[in-house]
Amino acid sequence: MPHAARRAPNRRGQGGHLREEIVRAAARLLEESGVDGVTLRAVARSAGITAPSIYAHFADLNDVLQAVVDNTFHALTTHLHHAVDGVTDPVVRLRTAIRAYVDFGLQQPNQYRVLFAVPPADRRDQVDKDMGTMTGADAFAFLLDGIRDCVAAGRSRSEDPETDATALWLALHGYVGTRATLHDFPWPADDKLLDTLVRNLAQLSG
Repeated sequence: MPHAARRAPNRRGQGGHLREEIVRAAARLLEESGVDGVTLRAVARSAGITAPSIYAHFADLNDVLQAVVDNTFHALTTHLHHAVDGVTDPVVRLRTAIRAYVDFGLQQPNQYRVLFAVPPADRRDQVDKDMGTMTGADAFAFLLDGIRDCVAAGRSRSEDPETDATALWLALHGYVGTRATLHDFPWPADDKLLDTLVRNLAQLSG
């Protein structure tokens, strides 16, 4: 890969722009080669800066990747919001969110993969996390709130929406990962398979 042209330094007070460029460079590398292809040297080269410049904004590579994770979760949440905008029926809204989640994962496989491949810099920070404060909580809320709304409307038999939302997410996550790699399997139509997952795991009735 040819070396990126050296970028002009940011003006005073524009260090935030450099941070954003570093995150974008890391995201590009993830799309091109996955997690194994991302190093601080590669990120610096892609951003057109020297590797030591990264340390003014990030502690290490994991810190850079965590910023990519945060940005990608934000992009996923925005994608889900757009997909369900204006959908009022709780079952249709849940199904629409699920379809949008799967589409996002299949269309951006490397960035989707890094959402769950980057360990937190300090796992002690995760001890007190719950479903409302964990990384990716806003995206997970589409499943959890979706099932709760179906229960409130009398459209789901779920007695434990948190557990059922977790089971549904695990199924979707497994589906996205397997569908992206197991090309020879005679997959049923996406709509049929996803409808089966949401109907059974969200315990939809009627």
